Amino acid sequence: MPRMFLPVWFLLATPLFAQISSSLPGCKTPSEIQKTLHDKLQSPAFDKLSFLDQEALRRQVLTDLAAQYPREIVPKQRLIGIARREEEALHPGSWKVFQENYRQQAKDHPDDPLILNLAANALNGTDTPEAIRLLEAAKAKAPQFAHPYLDLAGIYSDGKFADKQKFTENLTFYWTSCPASTDGSAQWMLVKDMALQAKVAAALRPQLERETDPDQLKDYSFLWSLEFRTHPPQEHDAIRKQVAIDLKRLETLQPHPDAEWMNFLINGYKQSGASKETLTAMEDHLLQQYPHSDEADNIESTRWNDAHKRPDDQKDTVAWTAYHKAHREAVEGWIREFPDNNYLSRYGMFSEDYNDHSLSEKDGIAAVDALLAAGERDDQPDWPWTKYEAAQFLLEHKWQPDRALELLKQVQAIQIKDAAEAAKRDDRSADQIKDSEKEQEEMRQGMRSQLLEAALLAKKPDAVLSLKAEIETDPPKEKKDESQYWFNRARLAVLENRKEDALTYYQKSLQTRMKAPSYQEGTLTDKLTDESRALWNGMGGTETAWAVWSKAPTDRAVDASEARWEKPTKTLPDFALADLSGKTWKLTELKGKTVLINLWATWCGPCNQELPQLEKLYEKVKGRSDIQIITFNIDEDVGLVAPYMKEKGYTFPVLPAFSYTVNLLDGYAIPQNWVVDTKGSWLWTQIGYSPDDTWVQNMTQKLEATKPGS
Repeated sequence: MPRMFLPVWFLLATPLFAQISSSLPGCKTPSEIQKTLHDKLQSPAFDKLSFLDQEALRRQVLTDLAAQYPREIVPKQRLIGIARREEEALHPGSWKVFQENYRQQAKDHPDDPLILNLAANALNGTDTPEAIRLLEAAKAKAPQFAHPYLDLAGIYSDGKFADKQKFTENLTFYWTSCPASTDGSAQWMLVKDMALQAKVAAALRPQLERETDPDQLKDYSFLWSLEFRTHPPQEHDAIRKQVAIDLKRLETLQPHPDAEWMNFLINGYKQSGASKETLTAMEDHLLQQYPHSDEADNIESTRWNDAHKRPDDQKDTVAWTAYHKAHREAVEGWIREFPDNNYLSRYGMFSEDYNDHSLSEKDGIAAVDALLAAGERDDQPDWPWTKYEAAQFLLEHKWQPDRALELLKQVQAIQIKDAAEAAKRDDRSADQIKDSEKEQEEMRQGMRSQLLEAALLAKKPDAVLSLKAEIETDPPKEKKDESQYWFNRARLAVLENRKEDALTYYQKSLQTRMKAPSYQEGTLTDKLTDESRALWNGMGGTETAWAVWSKAPTDRAVDASEARWEKPTKTLPDFALADLSGKTWKLTELKGKTVLINLWATWCGPCNQELPQLEKLYEKVKGRSDIQIITFNIDEDVGLVAPYMKEKGYTFPVLPAFSYTVNLLDGYAIPQNWVVDTKGSWLWTQIGYSPDDTWVQNMTQKLEATKPGS
């Protein structure tokens, strides 16, 4: 039995759980527990610890709280989370033992709703039917105990056990009982039910208007979010006035405001529609009072980005070099100015080194050493992010390929283990399993490519022999995956000294890639062309023959518009959503037009890069009767969107669609672009943004190709 589990199991075995007459946890975690968690697990000192030391301290703090507050649920649930996430990665087999211990405790204490709830938490995802049974039993024993309802809502929200009626019933009971809940999963699920959001907002406001505790008053952020989301845009001005009234009261209730509180007020004033001058003055005050805080760091970096626009021309090497140089100098200053920002101090310069193409090999290797040293402290056992980034950096510069190869093998081993663990879950739907398998295969394909590249540079063909059967399998069915498949086969052929085969595969990869690499931030990287050209020259090929051999097929222009596009697996439900001006847009009324729907949020970095391109496209086609561009904004804090649009000067239609999108996708990545045909059918999805001077051209081409008769 691993020693680290003894404190948790000891607590479960004590008679405290048999005292059924004891009180059950309420909706709110006691303030004493919240304060301990904040002071010990959210402090600058905690951030400076290594990941393993953080986990050890987190485990100890939670274990102590579980002993001190035996009838509270949060410390024990978080201990279960640690065991689920981390212990299995560090000690294979331990999670199964942990679960069996909880299963036994449920058998020993069948009349204790709290332990039934905790056992269900431990078994959920592995034996979900038993988790459901335990939660229903907990409800039967204590019908007013809110936590089992929330956990059941989570099970019924999606996946194999999705049940809309049961989801709504359980979530409604939970939020009716706990309108001031700060539980993150509860707030996420609430987004799916617009009517329930309105009820929660109506119940939460009078509670907060009676509240005086500054920590509890921060829940106003959640309230404002609900109120903006559940009222049409034409009523938002009235909500902004109410927010301003709330803020005047809030300013009098915190006698000793810290940076976090001041930032909370600033975000509130943004939603109230305060002037830029007012917001700037508030930010200046925060900078003056707390110059080394994370909040000050965010203000400084945001102001720098606003003052230093990224170059428009991706090919302008001079402009991008100057931009990266200026940003590097800014980061160096921030590292000195914000010493408590551990991410910045440990990883800030590596990002700059990655963009510095004049970096010497000595300095580059030193950057990798520093990154990996930081990773030893910070990497989680189930995802060694720094090892992956270090390997990418080394391959990019063709430095220390043996080291890159070894790092990639370590990452690959963890990917394989993670995939095996994911396959054990019993709560995934057929669609989720299919999507996961597709994602895993894409990750494996990418990892094979990187391992092959490292093996080529290191001249170690034996290092990838184990991949041969996977690489030489049948070609993929999707056109977008073909080029990478043939590229991998070409690299394997080079490693096996089958040069003629390699040339054939390189050519096939060139012919099937849907879009040639383009300049990004002043740099053009085209490894496929570079490798095939090097082999061609090495075999004595001429320039004339190369021009013929490498020429793209004539249909490549059509394929270019399909690059990165995928067929959606769902149909687009009807919608009737009002934009920020109050105009209602209905899917049924858009029929007859080809529609581009862009998903974005104000906080999304890639979205902020893509939106200027979207505005150009909108200006280009807004007068046409056959094409319509609209955007779905998925900010939780809808009150921030109108001020953002005004500041940026964007004119495209913005439809607040957070609830609609979450109900449709469950989880999502942004930015996304959806193409809907003239019949209202969702034809294409593009996820992510790749900086490209031809973005507007390619998007126009995609829309034109979707029109009837194209």
